[in-house]
Amino acid sequence: MTSDAAWEPVRRVRTHEQVLTQIQQKILDGTLRAGERLPSERELVSMLGVSRTSVREALRALEAMGIVESRTGSGQDAGSVITATSTPAMTNLLRLHIALARISLSDLVDTRVELERSAARGAASVRTDDDLRHLAELLAQMRSTDSDPHEFNALDTEFHVLIARISGNALAVDLMQALRGAVEHEMAETFAQLGDWRAAADGLIDEHEAIYRAIEKGSGELAANLVADHITTFYRDRIAGGED
Repeated sequence: MTSDAAWEPVRRVRTHEQVLTQIQQKILDGTLRAGERLPSERELVSMLGVSRTSVREALRALEAMGIVESRTGSGQDAGSVITATSTPAMTNLLRLHIALARISLSDLVDTRVELERSAARGAASVRTDDDLRHLAELLAQMRSTDSDPHEFNALDTEFHVLIARISGNALAVDLMQALRGAVEHEMAETFAQLGDWRAAADGLIDEHEAIYRAIEKGSGELAANLVADHITTFYRDRIAGGED
């Protein structure tokens, strides 16, 4: 007699999910690439033998995931186009996952620390004069007294993401942006609640300056240690401390 373990339940797949799967597979196997336009709705209906409603549902799902974007107008630029900027969608998905799976703040911080340690170490070994100039420009903007907490937080994020970009690890860039975006609201609120947020910001900028100097000197291990201390101290003293 056959064991029950050998059997698997058959899942009913709706038509638009089959359309979705086909488009995703063509992206995965390289048939469709970023910047390329999908066939029109009418063409997809004809090629796949499905209803226009199913095609539209699939395209709406892909757009919600940040995989395609809908462009209005006429000509080759119009229609549904495979996007090269899916990071915002990944950020939103990660934010929801963190909330639903109840990922702890300490786990998130540990993950971010490991990513940024590697990025800082890599940036120190390959940085160019242009890279250093861009980092210095961000530091100067952060020191500007005209910035507000939200603008400062955006510049802070850009500084850390730029270090990852300098390191040459494209996946680290996307993951870092997603992780930062997942806690952006908490970070902005923390700054807004500070009596003198500018003083706190100046302290963070000094830490950024030290990281920058280590990268400038090519001291990868020092840069990695500094960025780790910078991140853990911020979360422990400001965000986690504010939850007590």
